[in-house]
Amino acid sequence: LVEAMNEDLKTRRALPGAVAGRNVFRREGEYWMIVYDGELHRLPDTVGLRYLAHLLQRPGQQVPAVDLAGAVPTPGGPPRTAAAELARVKATRSIRAAMHRIGTHNAPLIAHLRATITTGTYCAYTPDPRLPVGWEF
Repeated sequence: LVEAMNEDLKTRRALPGAVAGRNVFRREGEYWMIVYDGELHRLPDTVGLRYLAHLLQRPGQQVPAVDLAGAVPTPGGPPRTAAAELARVKATRSIRAAMHRIGTHNAPLIAHLRATITTGTYCAYTPDPRLPVGWEF
């Protein structure tokens, strides 16, 4: 646990020339390279970061939590409404956990995500059209 915490504290790095001035949310093996507001962080892969990347790639789109979480009812399994509720809970918890982790590293990014990410039966990334934010993946 201490080693993992120390790794998190060391995630801020100097920006490579290739991403300077850009916003990046890219999975590289077991880590995510996240660049926002001139800060680079590398965070270990989690389901929540994958969900966030999925939303960031689809600005303005309502993504059903069942699609995001891959919750497909199986024959003899819970009814569709139960599967949808489980997917909503899973997606919301995973996204919030990822946002919490990001927030410990990059205050401007967490402020942006809190203002633009919605969770629930449908999840979405809805940036302010007056302040467009471009992402590279």
